[in-house]
Amino acid sequence: MFLKKTLNFIEFERKELAFRIFLLGIFFLPSAPAVALLIILFPIFFGLKKNYENLKKDNLNYLLILAGFIMISKSIITSFWDTSEITNWDPFLNWAGLANWIPHFFIYFGAQLYVQNPKQRSLIAKALILGTVPVIFSCFSQYFLEWYGPYKLFNGFIVWYQRSRTDINTPVTGLFNNPNYTGAWLAMTWPFLIAYLSQKKKEGNKLKFLVVFFLSVLFIFAISLINSRGAFLGILASIPLMFGKDVINWFLPLVFMIFMSIILCVLPISSENVKSIFCFLIPNNILSNFNDLSFNYANLSRFLIWEKAVNLILDKPFFGWGAASFPILYFNQYGEWKGHPHNLFLELSISYGLITSILIFIFIGILIYRTFKKIYISKIKNNYYEKAWWTSTIIFLIHHSFDIVYFDARISIIFWILIAGLKGSLDHPKNLEATKT
Repeated sequence: MFLKKTLNFIEFERKELAFRIFLLGIFFLPSAPAVALLIILFPIFFGLKKNYENLKKDNLNYLLILAGFIMISKSIITSFWDTSEITNWDPFLNWAGLANWIPHFFIYFGAQLYVQNPKQRSLIAKALILGTVPVIFSCFSQYFLEWYGPYKLFNGFIVWYQRSRTDINTPVTGLFNNPNYTGAWLAMTWPFLIAYLSQKKKEGNKLKFLVVFFLSVLFIFAISLINSRGAFLGILASIPLMFGKDVINWFLPLVFMIFMSIILCVLPISSENVKSIFCFLIPNNILSNFNDLSFNYANLSRFLIWEKAVNLILDKPFFGWGAASFPILYFNQYGEWKGHPHNLFLELSISYGLITSILIFIFIGILIYRTFKKIYISKIKNNYYEKAWWTSTIIFLIHHSFDIVYFDARISIIFWILIAGLKGSLDHPKNLEATKT
């Protein structure tokens, strides 16, 4: 009996240690992704080992396993029997492309051990918020102090890009390589900050509330400097998703006012006097995102890219053209360079086929639908962090419907951890209320 208790205690301590290491990895993920990856290796492998039996019993996991099998099979086939019709494309790219998916499936499987209850999920959310503080700092130091990188540590093991800005309207990148990556990260983190702020307000701790409120203001300010439409959309979408019907009365008029101000300021449908009023209401760096706004279909480049991407998919619908083939295909056929089709489903379909894309997105869709019913349709109150996990996942999907930032490892890793968190709220639905920590 004593031996059994001792072994249980040791096992508990190992699990607690793995969880703390996992939290440390989450903290370092935005600012030092290579360090974070090394840190979370042990917790992920430990989670796979300890949760193996539960993973085998979950039929939903077999959708990911089947998708992974198809992707690996395609890579093997193209390596030994190169049937590619694309010039200047290397079959090895299929294997390189797998790094964006197969390891992340294992992260999803392994992370489930650390997102099983509300307390774990709230602690991970707070580690994510704290880890994003260096991102905010990098944005402000780049904008106000003109600290331009790249800054490298340990021979490039850690890199803060902070790209040079040519004028006041040049977007801020912060430590990320691209402003869209920075904007996506902040937009996905924002719901957790709202949850933390709501929790502190409910607790009545004025000092902590003011600190978190100040951090929220810095978040919004940083997002305004980044100048990313995806980030702006994510911030707006998070408000009704987090607060529901309680904010509709003022949220819809606000969105309508912002939209009409942009329309009246950008399109030639109002006098210069009217324009000057509405342009004054919207900051210049935000307006610069809409200077090319037009109702002419030919000017809506995203729609044209999607249309051509769909045509490519229909040419090879089942197993796709190959990873990283889209830029070459697009240039060969249309004489223009486009790095990706600005939609993650289309990108995956072109790379590995419709079957793979459908399997992965059905898997994600099922989890989102089931957790929506648990979190929003149930009558549980004050489930701030549960809503934040769901909202952050939706912000990721919204962003990837018209752009792709998935291939930054930080964003793809946190996405699959978010998905694991949704799974955790389904498997352990009791007591979803926000946990005081």
